[in-house]
Amino acid sequence: MRKWIAIALLLAVPFTAAFARATISGKIKDEATGESIPAVAVVVEGANRGTAANVEGFFSLPNLEDGEYTLVFTSLGYETLRRSITVRNGENQNIDVRMKDAALQFKEVEILAERDREPEYAPKVAQIDVNPRELLKLPQLAEPDLFRALQATAGILPSSDFSADLNIWGGSGDQNLILLNGINVYKPTHLGGLFSIFNMDAVKDVKLIKGGFGAKYGGRLSAVVDVADREGNRNKVEGKVGLSLLSSTGLLEGPLPHGSWLVAGRRTYIDAATKLFKSMDIIEDEFPYYFYDFNAKLTRDFANGDRLSPSGYWGDDILQLSSATGDRLRLKWGNRTFSLPYVHIFSPKLYSHTTVAGSKFYGRQRFETTDSWFEWNNEITDVTAETDFTYYANARNTLDFGAEAKFFDSFLEGVSSDYLVGHNDYKGNLLSVYVSDDYRLTDKWTISPGLRLEHYSINNSEELTPRLAARRDLAPGMYVSGAWGLYTQYLQQMRVGEDFASLFDSYVPLSERFGIARGQQFAVSFVDDSLGRFKVSGGAYYKNFQNIAQLDLFNAKDDGDTDLEDYVRMGKGYAYGMDFTIGGSFGAYDMSWGYGWGRSRRIYESFSSFEPIDNGLSFPAFFDRQHNTNIFMSRKVRNRGSLEARLNYQSGLPYTKPEGAYSPGLELPPHYFLQGRTNGERFDAYVRVDVAYRLKYEWNWCTFMPYIEIINVLGRKNPLTLSPDFTTNPVGIEKNGQLPFLPTFGFTAEF
Repeated sequence: MRKWIAIALLLAVPFTAAFARATISGKIKDEATGESIPAVAVVVEGANRGTAANVEGFFSLPNLEDGEYTLVFTSLGYETLRRSITVRNGENQNIDVRMKDAALQFKEVEILAERDREPEYAPKVAQIDVNPRELLKLPQLAEPDLFRALQATAGILPSSDFSADLNIWGGSGDQNLILLNGINVYKPTHLGGLFSIFNMDAVKDVKLIKGGFGAKYGGRLSAVVDVADREGNRNKVEGKVGLSLLSSTGLLEGPLPHGSWLVAGRRTYIDAATKLFKSMDIIEDEFPYYFYDFNAKLTRDFANGDRLSPSGYWGDDILQLSSATGDRLRLKWGNRTFSLPYVHIFSPKLYSHTTVAGSKFYGRQRFETTDSWFEWNNEITDVTAETDFTYYANARNTLDFGAEAKFFDSFLEGVSSDYLVGHNDYKGNLLSVYVSDDYRLTDKWTISPGLRLEHYSINNSEELTPRLAARRDLAPGMYVSGAWGLYTQYLQQMRVGEDFASLFDSYVPLSERFGIARGQQFAVSFVDDSLGRFKVSGGAYYKNFQNIAQLDLFNAKDDGDTDLEDYVRMGKGYAYGMDFTIGGSFGAYDMSWGYGWGRSRRIYESFSSFEPIDNGLSFPAFFDRQHNTNIFMSRKVRNRGSLEARLNYQSGLPYTKPEGAYSPGLELPPHYFLQGRTNGERFDAYVRVDVAYRLKYEWNWCTFMPYIEIINVLGRKNPLTLSPDFTTNPVGIEKNGQLPFLPTFGFTAEF
């Protein structure tokens, strides 16, 4: 018997060697800073093989036969890198890749990496990996802002000039899953939505998925914005400061033994500026508002490729107004997050990312008069543990799977000096597991089935949500993909009406009384990157939503208890549309043109004590616009300048027209109005042109970059809201405008 075993082993050795396969894996880093570079395209030259680095810069190319290979690494803003690899005896190799910065913003460099050539074969339906350096080139309001820059993307609608909310492919802002270093951020904006909480100086990677997202993501109905912070410079201490008309920012970073550190912060000084202008008799009233936020991150690398990266965020908004009569308004709201992610590489084929994280949002609104007061308070605390695995099985099969446990504690409260309006507490957990598989059936076809199972303790319910995506490669750099999926949402923003902003918007979990929110999506997208310097992409979608919550404080029937759920009505909605983008560069010019067409409708039938809105007929969502187009162009001016312009055209915002007014009697003037169809009228079309000019001066010890921008250079009066005039019948309408002609200037300095 032993003889036959020995013979079998001897025969198996050459057989195994002949069919041995190797895996080439590694991490890709910036040569100057040592930071990891996400979403780098990795191609095996001359072969139909490729992949893309993940957010930590890790990549894996499994099942390579013995032989000579050339790997080509390309990424926007970096010089193309070619690396020769020799595979012998099926031995795995782990390589360290360093790429050189191509100084994208001010130097004209002929590199393939000016657009990702999409060498990986995952469907990536309606997914955009956003380079923060590209976003910094767009004209901004006073300072660069992530969400405002994303609003220039086709298929994304802003609510107004004064809002950084992202209404993506027909979904509202609270239906987006917003992640910062893997943890939910519940209210990701400052100043009622004017700025997002993300400090652009600290952002490394942004992944935007407009629809049809895979099983890895859950808990939201519409879209995903996944943001990762930078790690910090591993080679030397560097700093950056910025100053504009509204705010100042600062960042400091540097190396640690086997790692790095980074801290960043900013503060607005609208309060100080308006106080100064009032003292100089330039304005009549000051505006005592400011916000501040702070980011910090440490990174520790281990010899086996593992990484530990604790990070935190702290931000507050504060507004305190007082009148001559003694009335006072006190507003304070903010976010806190912490994240402790640990990356472990089990083998060249198995990668894991485990995170323990927490997030807290709170809002406090207090209104005082000389003899009474009213408070509206909302808070949600979320502690999450999750782990994600990626298994690079072979050249045709990549498996993703993971689990998440989320524990939350929330309350919503309305209280006055005379009585308790209402108070609701919510405690529970959300447990999830998922699996998805990117499987390349043929050289042309890739499918990505997925499944997500969730248990929600408040409703004691289980939800199984399947996802499916597919991709068909038409030619090198050209493909079409599609996706379908079922989605759930357990926590919603309770909006007070359908206005563009409200101080009372609050976040609460959905209880058993309402049931969970559900949605279904169909999405298709097309990408053609075979046109030389230009890239064309487009997409189309249909989404429907069930159990949309709306906080209605004015039409509920008071039953005498303190349950705030009595003020919540439930509805449904649907959205459909399409968009396309064409962009590229030629000589000293960069340009892009994006156009989106879509409709987003809402339906509120009778619910509990509520009467139906518009007899249960559908009406436009508050952000609905049929047409939206953005044209952006920039021109390099000599070696240190850049001239930029952006044109944005949108259909007019919908509004509800007052059709009549009446008085309660007692010789009082009219101050109630009879409204027409909800959002049945439209303001005039929105048109805005912004321009900017930037310079860059470099010295050995410092880089200085001044800029000047003009927002709404045409001075167009784009309407936002209306103020009814009850002295006339029918009711008169006065339209309130958005941003006027507004020049701004500032600078950033790096040292």
